[in-house]
Amino acid sequence: MSDTGNVQTVVGIAASAGGLEAISLLAQHLPTDLNCAYILAQHMSPHHDSVLPTLISRETRLAVKAVQDALPIEPNTIYVPVPKTDLVVEDGMVHPRTPSGLPAEPKPSADRLFRSIAESYGEHSVGIVLSGTGSDGSYGVQAIREAGGITIAQDSSSAKYDTMPTSAVETGAVDLILSPRQIGEHLKTILAHPRDFSELQALVEQPTEYDDLFHMLQARTKVNFRHYKETTVSRRIQRRMIAIGFDDYGQYVSFCRTNVEELDALFRDLLISVTRFFRDPEQFDALRRELGRYLSEVGNRPIRVWVPGCASGEEAYSIAFLLADALKLTGGDGELGVQIFATDLDAAALARGRAGVYPASASAGIPESMLRRYFTLGDNLLRVRPEIQKMVRFSQHNVFQDPPFSDIDLVSFRNTLIYFESSLQEKVMSRILYALRPGGLLFLGTSENVGEMGPFFEQAADRMQLFAKRTNSAFDHKTMARFGVPPRRQKRDTRKEYGQGESSSNKEEMFEVLASSVAPIGFLANDQKDLVRIFGDISAFTKVTDAVRGRLTTNTLKEELASEAASLIPLCLKYNRARDGLWREMLGQGFNRVRLRCYPMTLPSQGKTRYVLVSIETDLLEISADRQSHGDNKENSGYLTYVENELADAREALQITMEELQTSNEELQSTNEELQSTNEELQSTNEELETSNEELQSTNEELITVNEELLINTDELNKLVVEQIAILEALPLPMLVLDQMLNIKSASKRAIEIFGLSERVAHLGHISQVKLPNAEFPRLIDNCSEVLKRRETGKVRFTVDNQEMSLVIAPYFVQDNELMGLTVVLERAWSTESA
Repeated sequence: MSDTGNVQTVVGIAASAGGLEAISLLAQHLPTDLNCAYILAQHMSPHHDSVLPTLISRETRLAVKAVQDALPIEPNTIYVPVPKTDLVVEDGMVHPRTPSGLPAEPKPSADRLFRSIAESYGEHSVGIVLSGTGSDGSYGVQAIREAGGITIAQDSSSAKYDTMPTSAVETGAVDLILSPRQIGEHLKTILAHPRDFSELQALVEQPTEYDDLFHMLQARTKVNFRHYKETTVSRRIQRRMIAIGFDDYGQYVSFCRTNVEELDALFRDLLISVTRFFRDPEQFDALRRELGRYLSEVGNRPIRVWVPGCASGEEAYSIAFLLADALKLTGGDGELGVQIFATDLDAAALARGRAGVYPASASAGIPESMLRRYFTLGDNLLRVRPEIQKMVRFSQHNVFQDPPFSDIDLVSFRNTLIYFESSLQEKVMSRILYALRPGGLLFLGTSENVGEMGPFFEQAADRMQLFAKRTNSAFDHKTMARFGVPPRRQKRDTRKEYGQGESSSNKEEMFEVLASSVAPIGFLANDQKDLVRIFGDISAFTKVTDAVRGRLTTNTLKEELASEAASLIPLCLKYNRARDGLWREMLGQGFNRVRLRCYPMTLPSQGKTRYVLVSIETDLLEISADRQSHGDNKENSGYLTYVENELADAREALQITMEELQTSNEELQSTNEELQSTNEELQSTNEELETSNEELQSTNEELITVNEELLINTDELNKLVVEQIAILEALPLPMLVLDQMLNIKSASKRAIEIFGLSERVAHLGHISQVKLPNAEFPRLIDNCSEVLKRRETGKVRFTVDNQEMSLVIAPYFVQDNELMGLTVVLERAWSTESA
């Protein structure tokens, strides 16, 4: 193991699509007093500059460094890659490297990073696999585990995309499965007690920080927010706390226990009831075109639409307008019924939608033609016409818990899935799939997709989030995880129940014994005619030529046996029963004729893949007896020769056909491999786009936060200006406020009267332009200039009309002792006697 510097432990972190959210949560909860360094392998686009270092630095007090050149590994530091590079660890340094993988592989490589950490730090290495698609990191966690390090994967319920962490778990080399928050909070404990994770395994079942509020909200509203994204929930709870003046979370919870009004306000805030007419016009244009096609094919039956999460109804009415237009375009005479079910949890929002009355400003996104046809305008309000209102039925409905609607032609569920965790997304999407008719349409938001339900949908419009339910897809409850139990977890539980290791080894041995007894000489072939296992010595029945390359198939057999095996195997699988071939003359040691016998079988460990056990049987037939039997009847012998010739011709024709089919199959397989490679490249590009989108979304959220802070600061400044004006109005003494150029920035009411000041653009004039009340009054500009030079308060006494006066000139400063200007105050001087 090479020099590891001053750092005790190095933690490698792998992430891809959906990883930004997981990384942010992890960074927020990482301890700052561990002697650890963290190196990130977040898949990113090679064509865009990454803002990942900036985003992570906002979430943690740890140092964050982008690795453009080799850097020494320092404790309590997070190292972030730059685009087009892999990161590796060598000699106590983290180095950027040119990616070594294929163009379609994601960059940077987590496997490469993990392997280098394992080689350099051994048992002091940690590998963490977070949200993402693909399998990057799976080989790397095995390397860390073999070196004695600790491996952790994100749990499926908190991962936006669980393919990457699940792939790591399935290797059997992962020690712990936790959420990003739990990893950060308990990393110190994990490192202190390596390999003793019995107590930490219970963390998955522990309540979250917001469970007390979730309990109250569920008791009050019957809605469970536990599967909303933690970042969304946290941000909105913090906003409510700031709005009503709470700094302590515990105090806010206590306040909510005794104030149901605040609990209702928090409920409405968490629902995110934001919508408008024709949001994302390009998407609605695509929907309009697809609805025109769809309605022309449905015939004379009612059209049913479901808009879950409708808020105040703008989206539901937008679809109603499109349907009204489309019915006219397709020749509908108004008798075709339309039912639009607009549902939501927010009763107040539903009431606004049911009334169909909106402010005039809501007309901004509505096409002019629809505005004239479907609205009436009065009292600066837009009112939906009654004939359209009758099409839309508003009702309170929980899409997570209540039974879904059925026989739906269109479901519009936009800009809501992005707030759910992956497990809740699957649950909701399975209900929507159940509700849709075959061929029915699904309309999603621009940042959403069908996720795990992909096999059941096809895209109805290019580059648009509009999908159609496949008409030939079986309704598989297990695949859809309809009630929220992930299929992978079911599979994992099954493995635990039936066990692995020794039992599977026993099954293997038992199969070997049984197969050998049935086919002492033979082989096991799959439905593609590949030889997956050989029993005994079959060399006497095979031919090996230059044409045999790569995998072994039945073509390896001698010609007469190869053609027969190629026909017997599919027949055996098709009819699912044993098939016998013909006895064929073939000379060998101890035999002169051979035949094939095939047995169909399905191996439990291989699922739906089917196999055929082929036994090669031999026999030794006496030649004299054979000749005697053939010499009895010459006529029969001639006829038999004719039949054999015809059979040989037919076999040759069949062989030619099979060769042509095999050639076509190889070409198709080559095309399929190319398509798979292209698909992987597209998937990688999609992951990069998703990562960029997450970065932009996070940046947008940060900008919104900064904007809110600026608005608060502006409000405070406005209050200070009002207070300043009030003080100057009420001040009985003449007072002037000057800047460094001796311009009069403000003055008390009494000073304006004495010096005859008037406003001039941004100030009240220069001090040299002030009209002095009389000749005895000291020269202001000279005295002010002197105070500016000395930066000390000056006082000038003088007499006016037998009244002794005092002119006090004082400098004022801001932070860092920077001189900003002067204050000039005219006051009556009190004599010592009067004092």
